[in-house]
Amino acid sequence: MAENVRDVIRAAQAAELGGDKRRAIELFQRAAELCRRGGNRARAEQLLRYALRLDPSRTDLEEALRRLEAGESEPSPPIPVVSSDEEEDEDDVHEGATWEIEEDSSTLQDALREASLAVDRRANPVGLAVKVMRSAVLTAESVGPRREEPPAPPAVSSPSSPEREGMFIERGPTRADPALEAWCSFCCRPRLEVGPLVAGPAGAFICAACIGESSSLLGGVTARAPSARPRASRPITQELLGQAEARARLESGLAAGVRRVLVLGPEGSGKSTWLRALVEAGQGEAVTPESIDRASVEATLLVEDVDRLPSAGQAALGAFLSRHPQRTVVMSARGGAVVPGPELVSDSGRLFVPTTASLSEATRGALSLLLLEQVQLLVVLETPGVELLREIARRQLAAREDIQLSDEALTALAQEAARSPRTGHELKALLARIPPGSWRRATPGPGKGDT
Repeated sequence: MAENVRDVIRAAQAAELGGDKRRAIELFQRAAELCRRGGNRARAEQLLRYALRLDPSRTDLEEALRRLEAGESEPSPPIPVVSSDEEEDEDDVHEGATWEIEEDSSTLQDALREASLAVDRRANPVGLAVKVMRSAVLTAESVGPRREEPPAPPAVSSPSSPEREGMFIERGPTRADPALEAWCSFCCRPRLEVGPLVAGPAGAFICAACIGESSSLLGGVTARAPSARPRASRPITQELLGQAEARARLESGLAAGVRRVLVLGPEGSGKSTWLRALVEAGQGEAVTPESIDRASVEATLLVEDVDRLPSAGQAALGAFLSRHPQRTVVMSARGGAVVPGPELVSDSGRLFVPTTASLSEATRGALSLLLLEQVQLLVVLETPGVELLREIARRQLAAREDIQLSDEALTALAQEAARSPRTGHELKALLARIPPGSWRRATPGPGKGDT
């Protein structure tokens, strides 16, 4: 009769998983004899070795394996009969029967691989996961139309090359496609929020923050230092109009390795606009005290309106700064003029070192001492004047094609905004109140007010 070796191996695996080791060994021994009679001695040796791993005390398996490896010629023993609840034909196992093995190299390799996984699943679960992933990659790339091969004569049947067993295509982590809107598989946040992702061969992604967190969870594992990324060619402060001195001070400070920066300025001076421009230019990542621990380890962290944070939020931010002195953090807050501290001189110029007390006074006590004591660089924004506000208004109106304002009208709006303590915010509010159309400054006539 014809018997499929793969079915026998599957039955052996099922018996092993079910705890019936004796039946599993008999089935593996039966499959090995089928392979030997079919001329596939390498497969037979492999099956006997696996059966011997299940019960090393079986001397009969050792002897059979020794004879098979030595290539000794001996009469073919009857194939072991395995007891089963199913009915079996006695002719199936009698010594004079002719056995025809229905196998092909691919199905037999799959069956042997499944049998090997039964032990690995308990002995080495991590290695098994890697092996399964590699097998999935190999299977996905080798799928294609199968061609029917003519059956080879039994006399010239040759075992498949052992070297080809376990072949796989080496795959590893790669940089995720920037055009792919992927999410980190660990923290479940999108790429636009966490930054660049690393893609795995099985379709998973991980962000830099989760890599760092994972490294800290694995004792004794040192995270690889992040590779230096090229700086953007355009200035990071391109979207901020005016404030040339403040822009130069921030750029030189970051280039010198300053890690704690406080951007201080009156309300409406452009602090929020500046930080958002850094985010849009890819030069920083906007965070909050709640999300700062999940931020990218490579990015400059931008915390807006620190003075508006509650005491708990400022405490959390201060604790983060203390834990991660190597991270670069730029904070913004409302504040007035800062009293200059001690003046220092070097070959590169002069430096005023503000005291913690002067910083606290400039922010009207809105920032905790824990934060103020960690400030390494102070960048002060000036209150924008009429000329700068008019240019800002012109830039904002450029995006609205349905509105046209004369120079006199722009000047009038800028003057009103300059009188407000909120300057830039007031200018934005004034522009939002102008309906579509072409507008100019009205000239008051006799007995008439401005319109």
